[in-house]
Amino acid sequence: MRDVPHCRAVRSHALLCLVAAVAVTAAPVRPADLAAQALTGTTGLVTVPTAAMPPDGSATIGVHWIDPRYHRSPYGDNTAVYEFADIGFLPFVEVGLRLTRVLDTPEQALGDRMVSVRFRLLEERARTPAVVVGAHDLVGTRIYHTTYVTASKEIGEVPLAGAVGVHAGYGGQWLGVRAKGEQFQGFFGGVSVSPRPWIALLAEHDAERVNAGVRVRVWRLNLLGAAYGMDGLSGGISYTHRLK
Repeated sequence: MRDVPHCRAVRSHALLCLVAAVAVTAAPVRPADLAAQALTGTTGLVTVPTAAMPPDGSATIGVHWIDPRYHRSPYGDNTAVYEFADIGFLPFVEVGLRLTRVLDTPEQALGDRMVSVRFRLLEERARTPAVVVGAHDLVGTRIYHTTYVTASKEIGEVPLAGAVGVHAGYGGQWLGVRAKGEQFQGFFGGVSVSPRPWIALLAEHDAERVNAGVRVRVWRLNLLGAAYGMDGLSGGISYTHRLK
């Protein structure tokens, strides 16, 4: 059954109210700690991957709701749910698993499975950015496949803006695998701005469209609200736990 406009409006207002409420009560953290899962379930901005990495020995679980126009799943055109788990270790490796399910679509069984792997090649230093290479959707249906290299640099405190980070990358088909769908093909990038230690404002171009969002951290929770394509409200919540 297709989502009706009234239901979408209710979800949209509920998500915005949740983000606003947490923004008022959030506990302070360092701006660097706002590096967290994008809508895709891997570390990034709104959707694009960045060169930020999760702490060594950390595990994250979460759920994001994706606007029907942008989830790419072939199982239907209702709202999709991304359920994901992600770990960081060594401390230069990140591995993630995501399940994509479209609401009110019983024939999809467990849903589409996506495995992602990321490796940090360079740590960020005073004059050089961090650099990460990664691959998404390596096995299975490969609806969301990409391989990419991305770089991130925090340029420090900017008056009236706070901590500012810049991110840029390039994605392509470098492994020669057959894929039913692709993401981040070509140049992508974005900016993150933290006017307060517990909040980050996000803007990006994902090689296809412009997206914007806001991320709020309270305790070990990250809340992400986003305008996918600037007209599709998406978002959700994730929880990060240090294993050691």
